[in-house]
Amino acid sequence: MIHSSRTVQLFQWPVIPFVAGALFSAGTVPLLATAAQAQATDQNYGACASELLDAGVSAEAAAIACANAYRPTEVSGCVAGVLAAADVTPTAALSACSRDRRPDEVASCVATIHGDLTVVDSQSVLDHCHRTILPERYAACVTGIADELGYATEDSLATCIAAGYRPENVAPTYIPMN
Repeated sequence: MIHSSRTVQLFQWPVIPFVAGALFSAGTVPLLATAAQAQATDQNYGACASELLDAGVSAEAAAIACANAYRPTEVSGCVAGVLAAADVTPTAALSACSRDRRPDEVASCVATIHGDLTVVDSQSVLDHCHRTILPERYAACVTGIADELGYATEDSLATCIAAGYRPENVAPTYIPMN
């Protein structure tokens, strides 16, 4: 059997720690960068408080809302988005945005419905967008039904919120034994 001296040199012990170190570094650097980005964007409590104060929320309410939020800038962004699209009080917008799992989608829902339909009661739109589990899908339902069927906005809001989730194929897939 013939061995190449180059093959033997490549797989000697000094090479293995170097390769392992390179692979470890290449795998952890992206994770560290992602963690730093998440920390920089998700934990900006000062920006949250500042944006809520600019929106007209009291200092005490802003402090509580930002302190309780997992992603504080999403809450303040939601409040700003809702206030830009709808005629509601800052307190009502903060209440809906701070209690929702998807505050950015709540603002998008309110803006979509206000942008596409004639809205008489902005508070009702905000309440419905907050109550639904999937706000963007809900907004698509409301605007689609109102446009295609000629429903009033309130009727579309009520119809889509009552639609709910209907599971499919829930029958058992086995034959019970007697």
